[in-house]
Parts: sequence; structure tokens; C-alpha cells
Amino acid sequence: MRLLWWTPAVLALSLFSILLSESRTIDPFQNLTLTVSAPVQTGIGDLADPAANFLEGVFKRGDVVRENERLRAEVERLQAELAGSEEARRRLQDLEDALDIRESRPDDELLLADVIAQDPSGVKRVLAINRGSSDGLDEGMVVLSKSGSLVGTVSQVLDDFSWLRLVSDPNSAVNVAVLPTSDAEGEARGVAVGDLRSSLSLDLLPADAPVAEGDFVTTSGLGGNYPPALLVGSVQSVEEQPQALTKRARIEPAAELSSLETVLIITNFLPARLSGP
Repeated sequence: MRLLWWTPAVLALSLFSILLSESRTIDPFQNLTLTVSAPVQTGIGDLADPAANFLEGVFKRGDVVRENERLRAEVERLQAELAGSEEARRRLQDLEDALDIRESRPDDELLLADVIAQDPSGVKRVLAINRGSSDGLDEGMVVLSKSGSLVGTVSQVLDDFSWLRLVSDPNSAVNVAVLPTSDAEGEARGVAVGDLRSSLSLDLLPADAPVAEGDFVTTSGLGGNYPPALLVGSVQSVEEQPQALTKRARIEPAAELSSLETVLIITNFLPARLSGP
């Protein structure tokens, strides 16, 4: 019964409110309500704006961060592609240089190797390469630069890696011949010794040897540890020693020993490994 009375009462109250609103009778009450509630609503809006701006900034910042990450990834990808292209170009050039050396030395069997490390102590001049006994390497084999000049010898061999002793190492000594570029006849013989500097010491030269700056220095083949006629470098300076039986000179190596990336090993020449008397 209450429900039957409640429904007509609600309908009647609604009609009465509509009539009052249409007749503008309750306008003062609506105005008072808006006057009181407007500042509250404005304050709530003012409080909500920073939060809304913050949330919007967070979303936008997230978009910026994601875009930056995408751009960084793209840059890294392009850099990797460029690096790969440069590595491929360098490798191709190394192979072409090795082919040129092979054609100029048809009797030699040459194995190309990459330099992977160097001795950090500063008291030796040795390099590690990515070739070893599994590739047919043996101690004492002669090592050339990719342009065909003397670099050194294989000093220690592991299964897949080896150590090279450069001609600039203090334990390196090479019998050499000095080919005069002037009108002087004949050639002088001496020993090129490493001393950790960028140049080599040319010792045991006869005092009257016709040696001058710019003369080419090659292996002489004496001793059997190196094949003859390998380019070592050129005479940088000559040190005269009055009243001495010998004189000394400095050799500028032909190979860039400090920046080697690839080398060639002569695998069909085995050193004599002569022992002392």
C-alpha cells in the first residue's frame, strides 16, 4: 500500500517542481545555491588542474622517452651497419694487398692473420695473432706486413693463437744488407737490432761502408733465419765513430709496427735455427 501512495506522491512533487521552475519562483534559491557552490567548484577545478597537467605531462614525457629510445636504437643500428661496412671494406683491402704480395712472391706460401692483442708491459715488442699450430704455424716463421716488409718472427705457438716478436723487440737481431741509392758500388752488411724505440739500431757496419741516409735495408739471408731480400726499412741517420773499426746507423722500419692490424706469415720457409759453437 505504501508503494501505491509513494509513487503518486513522487510524481506530484516532480510536477510541482517543474511548475515552480517554469514560473521562475525558485530562481532566488537557484542563484543562492550557485553563489555558494561556484567558488567551491572553482577551487576544486583549480586543485584538479595541476594534477591533470601533471598526468598529461607524465604521459607526454613517457612518449618523449619512448621516442628518444627508439631514435637511439636506430642510431646504434646505423652505426653498427657502418662499422660492419668499414670492417668489410678493410678486410677486402687486406685480402687484395695479400694477393698482390702473393703474386710478387710466387714461391712463398703466405697465411693471412689478424692482430688481436699486444704486450702491455712496454718492455717487449710482441703481438698476438689469431693463427696457431692448427693452421700450420711453427716457431721461427717469418712475418711480413700486408705490404710485404719485414715485421718479425713467430716466437710462441699455441693451438689457435701465436705470439710474434717484432724486429723492434730488444731480443730481435736480423742480418741485413744496405743497398746504396747513390753511385757507391757494393753493399754493406750489418745487424739490425731492436731497442724498444720506433727505429732500429744498425750495428757492426764496417767503418768504410758506403752507407747514407735514405739507403734501403733488406735481409741478407745470412744465418738462415730469414730469406734474403725482404725489405726492413731505410737508413734514417748515420753515426760516425772516429778511430773505430765499425760505425752505427738508425733504420726507419718500412712496416708501421705500432699500428699493425693484419700480417702475413711465410709458412714454407723454416729457419735454420743454428746453434752456437
